[in-house]
Amino acid sequence: MIQYRVAVAARKGGVGKTTIACGIASVLAKKGNKVLVIDLDPQSNAAYALGVDPTAPGTAELLMGSNPKPLEAAPGLFVLAGGPNLTNQIIQSLHPEDLADAVKDMAYTAIILDCPPGNETLERLGLVASHSTLVVTNAHPFAILGANRVIGVLESYRSRERRGPKQWALVLSQIDERRALDKELPIQLALSYPNIKHFIVHQDTNLSQAGAQQIPLMDYAPRSRSAQELAVLSEWIIETAHD
Repeated sequence: MIQYRVAVAARKGGVGKTTIACGIASVLAKKGNKVLVIDLDPQSNAAYALGVDPTAPGTAELLMGSNPKPLEAAPGLFVLAGGPNLTNQIIQSLHPEDLADAVKDMAYTAIILDCPPGNETLERLGLVASHSTLVVTNAHPFAILGANRVIGVLESYRSRERRGPKQWALVLSQIDERRALDKELPIQLALSYPNIKHFIVHQDTNLSQAGAQQIPLMDYAPRSRSAQELAVLSEWIIETAHD
């Protein structure tokens, strides 16, 4: 079984990173994959958005050597919750490859690693454990700056031949071409990163409402624009897993 592990990262909050991570997980599960979302955020937003107990034993316990049971959010879609225990001193001092070692033999086709925006230690654990990474940004200048920093980290891993993702893509989130900055963003990033694949996920209330209602996207709005766009993104994830 080929296992593909995908980190979803952004240095700025509020760019739709977690909703995209959860949406991709839902799309992949509907395609027949057995999917695990690993919530690396102390706020446990991914677990909440997918409708499972955000306070349940999860990622922190896994990193500390336990074997927590993932919670089922939908058929084929499982979650390890985040939570405040991710900020404890033991986890903050872990080796960058510890999460990669913990998940490598798990019986899931796809593992989605939702990295937190404000904790570089937890982000590093997710990035190093991934085969590919989605760097999420919207048109806000601080979000673009954050995306630049994540890409810099990824490039440093590659240049040092360290364990970590071999491929990454930019996901332009919350896009509404009626706004000037949103219209210019794809052009701007294509010029700055001509060799990095870009995907656009337009502003779609279905995507945010799925999380607010704590229902996986493909159960809430399977025919929505965001579901179609994330399906395209999921194909890239599958293709890169076979490269």
